[in-house]
Order: sequence, then structure tokens, then C-alpha cells
Amino acid sequence: MQEQSKGFHVQLICHGCKRAFIAFEGTSAYDRAKRNRNGMYYCEDCKYRIELEARLQLGRRLLTGRD
Repeated sequence: MQEQSKGFHVQLICHGCKRAFIAFEGTSAYDRAKRNRNGMYYCEDCKYRIELEARLQLGRRLLTGRD
């Protein structure tokens, strides 16, 4: 993660791995956190794993023809 010393940030807890991470101003996680502080947020690693699993599931559905 790139270190940003300027600007605002919020510290959030990842819903997937339960570790704290920092969302910097200008990111989508920061914007969502400012609107809804009690929401579920994911760190970059967990978000990547979730997106990868979703792509794999879609590929499996397309290959097998199941809905």
C-alpha cells in the first residue's frame, strides 16, 4: 500500500480478516465510511480475494451451463 502522509484518513476494521486498515481521502472506502460508519468494509487483500472468487464462480457457471 502506498504511504500517504497528507490528507484525511479513517481507520476501519476489515470484515473478512478482522484487521485494521486505513482508508485515505479520495478512495471509495473512505467515501463509504464517511456516509455509513457502521458498514462492512474490506481491506485490499480481502476485496481482491472476493472479486477473484466471484470471477471464478461466473466462469464455472458459463462453462457448465448451470444457473
